[in-house]
Parts: sequence; structure tokens; C-alpha cells
Amino acid sequence: MSSLCWSGDALVDPVGGAVRYHLDGTVFDPHVRFAYRFDRAVMSPDGRYSVLYESLGTTGLLLEGTRVVRQLTRDFYQAHVYDYPVALHTLPSGRTLLAHCPESYCVLELEDAATGERLTKRANDPVDIFHSRLQFSPDGRYLSSAGWIWHPVDAVKVFDVARALEVPASLDQDALMDAEDGGIFYLSAAFGARDTLAFVRVDESRDGDTFYLGTYSLAERKVLSEVALEDAAGPLMVVGPEHVVDFHRHPKLLERATGRVVQRWEALDTGLALGSIRHHLPAPPPFAMDPANRRFAVGTADGIQVITLAAQ
Repeated sequence: MSSLCWSGDALVDPVGGAVRYHLDGTVFDPHVRFAYRFDRAVMSPDGRYSVLYESLGTTGLLLEGTRVVRQLTRDFYQAHVYDYPVALHTLPSGRTLLAHCPESYCVLELEDAATGERLTKRANDPVDIFHSRLQFSPDGRYLSSAGWIWHPVDAVKVFDVARALEVPASLDQDALMDAEDGGIFYLSAAFGARDTLAFVRVDESRDGDTFYLGTYSLAERKVLSEVALEDAAGPLMVVGPEHVVDFHRHPKLLERATGRVVQRWEALDTGLALGSIRHHLPAPPPFAMDPANRRFAVGTADGIQVITLAAQ
């Protein structure tokens, strides 16, 4: 098993040849192999498209099912340092958007996945940020980038997708969350309900780092709440108004109002990553989030462990 993505009630390993693992234990293997060192993948919500990529490299591959649509690439500059920026989203019309940085590390583009048409052509000067860990909101209204800026400092930006398609320059000039709104020192972010974003922020000092879990309003462009955490935290999955799951080291269920750890799954390794810069860390095991169904899956030496959280 090389990667994991949710596709309905099944888990798919696109890198491993689109092997499909059903929750009843049955497995379908189309016996397709890609002769390259891809190690991660993302999949469109409708399951039609996927992108295989080398997370600390420059190469990606867009697939429709198991058919190669086209090769992708990103800027070589510092590509060995931080996670490859790529995301897919299927619009209600059936069109699938591909978000990535095909030419420059700081120029975010939206394309039609099927045709390769560039939908955000523009000529203005970009803001200097290393885009990474791109994520569409479930409804496709927003696109977030959890990357970094020099020196290095982690940073999160969020963009309005409809506006970007209408005014491509807004991807460079009009983020809904930016440094002016407190978006620096943000390690990770995940979309929640009603135009909100859950985030992890770090306050660095000589006495040690303090990590905070917070909620940001994209409509009001301000922090709604923030609480200190007991431990370091990284990648997030929102599982309702009261809790999130943090995947730093192992999955942890966190209470959003207090930052308290409600439950830990210490036997499940989900890697040491905090932000997008992870060249100095071992590669994490594959894991996949399904916030809509309050569940996640982690690849282990013995197979795949699926955890479903009780409804609040």
C-alpha cells in the first residue's frame, strides 16, 4: 500500500495501481502499475480523477480512472523541501478543477482537469509564498494553501474559487485569509461549517513552542476562538463543531473549546509532520480523512485501520 484516498465507502490506493479496498474486506486490483517513485495521491470527490505525485519532488501524473491524462510538474525551486501543492474538486456541473503550481512555486493556477485549459491566466506579479497542501472546501467555494514564506515561516492563505475563476488576479492579491489577518505561523488548516476554518498556530519562543487550536471566520475575516494545546499538533480533520482530529505522531481527538485531548490512538502512526516543510522527517504512513462521515483510515503493517467517530 502506497497511498490512501476515500472514494465513497471504499479506500483506494492510486499510487499502488488503483487498488480498491472495500469496508467488507473485499479487494479489487486492476493490475496497473506506474513505474515511477510516486508516493502520494489526491482524488476528485466523484472518484473520476486522481493525481499521483512525488511529495518532495517535481513530478505528478493526472489520471482518469487508470488512464493517463497528462503529466504534471511543479517548480524545482525548494521542491525537495516541502509538500507538492495539488488538489482536485468536482463542480456541480460535473467539471473537475485541478489546482496546482505548474510554473512557479508562488503562482497558484486552476485548470480544467479534462482538457488542461488554464482558467486563471494573468500577468500580474505574484505574492512570494511557497504554496503547499492545497485543499478545496467540501462545497468547492474556497481553496486553501497551507505553505510557507521566508524565513521560513508557516503561512495559510484562503481564496474564493468563484472569484478566482472570474478575476484570476485575486489569487495573487485578494486572499480571504492572509498575513494581515493573522495567517502567518499557521501550521495547518481544515475547513469547517458555515465558512469557518480550523487551524493550528504556533507561538515560538526561547522557552519552547506553544501550539494553539483555533477557528477563523472567512466571512468576517477574523479569529473567532483560540485555545492552547497540551501537545504539538499538525494536520487536522474537522469532525463537527466541538471536535477535530490532529494527526501529528498519532491521531488525537481534540476538544475545540478547551484544547483537551479526548482520545488518542497511539498504536496508529501518522508521521511527524507539523507544517509543509518536512524534508528532514521520515515519510509518513498513508492515511486518509473523511470528515463528512466522521472517519479516517491509516495504513499499517497489517493492513488498513478505519476509525469511525460517534456522532456528536
